[in-house]
Parts: sequence; C-alpha cells; structure tokens
Amino acid sequence: IVMDEQQRPNGIPVTRFTLQSIYAESDEEKLEFEYESGNTNILGNGYTSQRDISHQVEIFIRKLNSIPAFTANLTVESFNRRTLS
Repeated sequence: IVMDEQQRPNGIPVTRFTLQSIYAESDEEKLEFEYESGNTNILGNGYTSQRDISHQVEIFIRKLNSIPAFTANLTVESFNRRTLS
C-alpha cells in the first residue's frame, strides 16, 4: 500500500491509496483509490479498464458497495492464477 496525502485547490484534503497484490503479475496490476470527505472512490487506470476487472468493479464496488469484497476477490483470482496454473 502506498499512501499519498494532498489537498484540492479548494483546500479539501484528499488521500490517494495505491494497492498492489503480492500476486500481481506486473507492476501495472494496481488499484488506485481516493479518500475524500468520508468517501472512497476507485480511480480508473489501465488495469481497472480491462474488461474482466471493470466488470468486477461494477459488481463489487458500484452495485454491492464493497471495496473489501472486490479486493478479496481479486486477491483470490490472482493467487489462483499464480499458484494453480
């Protein structure tokens, strides 16, 4: 986890989190989130733009409102790809 605290031009503090699994197959496999005023949002990047990942974002984050379920599912999938293949 990499955490970076910043301020918006309007003075509101925002914290950006970058998460990368130990099972990631490349440095590009990372999730980026922003936390601002009690709300956490996922940021789009090359990894989250992939069809299967964006589908999971829609299900776990947008519909179920669960970042923990999303990251847990990705971790299990990455683990399976790295260890069972």
